[in-house]
Amino acid sequence: MANRTYEDQVSRTELAKTIAREGIVLLKNENHILPLHPTSPVAVFGRGQVETQIGGSGSGASDSKNASTIMDGLLSLGFNLDQELVAEYQKQLSLEPKQEMTDFMEIITSGYIYEIWGVYNPPAKELALDDKVVAASAGKTEIAIIVLSRNSGGEESDRKVEEDYYLQSSEKALVEQVTSNFKHVVVVLNTNGYVDTAWTNDYKNIEGLVYLGLPGEAGGRALAEVLAGTCSPSGKLTSTMALSYDDYPTAAHFSYNKDLPESILTYDSYGLDAAANGSTGFSMSPVTVYQEGIYLGYRYFDTFGKKVMFPFGHGLSYTNFEITNVAASIDRNQEIIRITADVRNTGETYSGQEVVQVYVSEPDGKLEKPYQKLTIFSKTKDLAPGEKQTLALNFPFSELASYDEETASYLIEAGDYVLRVGNSSRNTHVVGKISVPITIVTEQLSNQLALHPANQGKIEFLRKEGVSSFTYEGESEEISSSACVGVLTKDDVTFKENEPANQFEELPFAHAEFALEEVKQGKITMEQFVAQLTKEELAVLVNGHGKGVPFGGIGLDVPDSIPYEDGKDIGNNTHPTGQNNYVSPGIERLGIASIFYKDGPAGVRMTAWPIQTVMANTWNRELLYEFGDAVGQEAESQQVDSWLAPAVNLHRNPIGGRNFEYYSEDPLLSGACAVAVANGVQENHPVTICAKHFALNEQETYRRGHSKRNIDSVDSIVEERVARELYLKPFEMLVKQTKMMNIMTSFNKINGVFAAGSHDLNTSILREEWDFNGFVVTDWGDMDTVVDGADAIAAGNDIVMPGGPPVIKQVLVGLEEGRCTIADLQRNVINLLNFVVNSEAFKVQTSKVK
Repeated sequence: MANRTYEDQVSRTELAKTIAREGIVLLKNENHILPLHPTSPVAVFGRGQVETQIGGSGSGASDSKNASTIMDGLLSLGFNLDQELVAEYQKQLSLEPKQEMTDFMEIITSGYIYEIWGVYNPPAKELALDDKVVAASAGKTEIAIIVLSRNSGGEESDRKVEEDYYLQSSEKALVEQVTSNFKHVVVVLNTNGYVDTAWTNDYKNIEGLVYLGLPGEAGGRALAEVLAGTCSPSGKLTSTMALSYDDYPTAAHFSYNKDLPESILTYDSYGLDAAANGSTGFSMSPVTVYQEGIYLGYRYFDTFGKKVMFPFGHGLSYTNFEITNVAASIDRNQEIIRITADVRNTGETYSGQEVVQVYVSEPDGKLEKPYQKLTIFSKTKDLAPGEKQTLALNFPFSELASYDEETASYLIEAGDYVLRVGNSSRNTHVVGKISVPITIVTEQLSNQLALHPANQGKIEFLRKEGVSSFTYEGESEEISSSACVGVLTKDDVTFKENEPANQFEELPFAHAEFALEEVKQGKITMEQFVAQLTKEELAVLVNGHGKGVPFGGIGLDVPDSIPYEDGKDIGNNTHPTGQNNYVSPGIERLGIASIFYKDGPAGVRMTAWPIQTVMANTWNRELLYEFGDAVGQEAESQQVDSWLAPAVNLHRNPIGGRNFEYYSEDPLLSGACAVAVANGVQENHPVTICAKHFALNEQETYRRGHSKRNIDSVDSIVEERVARELYLKPFEMLVKQTKMMNIMTSFNKINGVFAAGSHDLNTSILREEWDFNGFVVTDWGDMDTVVDGADAIAAGNDIVMPGGPPVIKQVLVGLEEGRCTIADLQRNVINLLNFVVNSEAFKVQTSKVK
């Protein structure tokens, strides 16, 4: 794949526009209302046309002084807009009161930050228009566009159902006005997450529906090009759009409203004992129960035969495609299933791109399976009318395996595995089947992340017994008549058995004055270097450098490190660009350099890129690789060592506050997108990605509790099989398919244990099963109820961020109490320094010394 460099903002903005354009999903296009001819008059409604939302919030935020609004984009392509209507919107927005800023220093020093952090901010109300204004506009044109915008939720705050997932009252009024006056209506969703779309069925004149998402700085122009037909839309949904919120299987098991304490689900809600789960002394102990089990997203809707508004993988084009000459075979040497397919643009006017999606339906056996799951996908190039492209899609035998908790092993169970090919989860056809005569054990592991013993047998997880799955006309005939493309036996699949790594033995303290450069030169080993470090130096290095209190302790007289006996700070910030609280400590006397971490999924605050969901909508690995290359160049220009992205949690619920930072409801699609981005960064730049949030952090509400309200961190209660097959899979793909050296743990608990304090997660699975050889950092837990530093270190979480003196003290206390050991600290410091010694920051520091 060719490497591209982006030396100026123009080229990066052009790439951002390409991503946004390919990420636009055309959901509905009745009577071919789209594309619109730019010279035809059109009336545009909704504040989002002027206040277009381009990026998310928090660590996933992006901003740009050069951002194009939807109005800018339409005007740039010569759209004939109703200028009087435009002027009315601009006038009303100019009259809105500006929010007064509270003194920031007062917020920090008073502790008020604890009260405002994570407070839900609702979507802005739609502007009210006089009926005469709407009627006058309708007298000039029959075509209207309604823009609906959202940028609610975010870190610590999920969205709400009423007046957010569903239309606001002010939006309903606008829709009624527009649909009552205009013959043809197109709705554009400029939203950071999914919203209800079923209401559009109530209006026959809503003929077009477009999911724009938050498209980055060039999104306005990208949308205009799609609406004008300059290019054909090719985006596909990465999550299912249901007919109603209550149709989602997670709806009854997802808390989101902090304003209604009685609505927050707790252990009591499920008849569970908080104290038995280790949550004592709190006024509230929240939980989020993954009751839906393996049936997340389309796996649920397909298996349980539920009607949907728009299925997973759906997306229309201005042209038509046919997928023909599909052939499937098995390659025993490479242990892969091969599928080839011809894709032809059968239209006569527009070029376009199609996404071929391959699903497999697995047989029920000891383990029940969903109706189907995605196994591989590929996107065509831009095909001219009549043009054909042959795609090759390969996936490993291991994709057929499911995890059996009873035996702690992955199994390819006996039976027929049905292969399906199409362009959405509800538009596939059977192309063959693979026969497995006898169950094959592919990997032997050990049980990890098990349900808390106190909860065993007390939660009824979703099972499919007695349900009728989705089907289509002729499906049973397709299955019965499909050819067997191969038979898999035990001899065809490599068996893997996990062997726990040898326990790290404490290095005896050695008086020495080695510099880290000597490790780089091969004069000493890393173990010899670390053996000279005192317990205080070790405790400093397993923490971030800085004050370690909210917002870096701005305005507070708090030290950045702990001192040696002579009063000199042990740790310091040696990085030329990294700020305290976003760097690891340097120790000058030992030649240890600081490394610099920077957020987040939308880039490093240079180009305002589309949100990750829009990126995934492209289903285009090559394009995401180019994005990775571009953002890697931006990170390199700022001397960033670890880019805190991508985020690969799943869209478990449509109102998840940070869904805009995540790719999909599907683990394979999420992982494939993240792998493409990671390789784009790391194959071209001296920067590591840092995957987050590890793991099962799909609910923001009380993800790290609330100390002032005495609320514990939310406990993600989940079955081991579900954790492994769905929520850990994207992380596993990143570890095994990229050179990632950094991973970030999450704040929440998993089955009663903090993720950052979970030995199962950070050592047994991550290092022993997946062979991860990088270093692990906590999320930036500078307030509320988070893991104790000593417990994090003992579990294999190498660095506590932002750390600082408060957590250094926790670690030293933990040493005295025996909750962590010198061996733990030494092991973790080795994991960090193995990265530091090969980092660009270390190279810069040592060159200056020389």
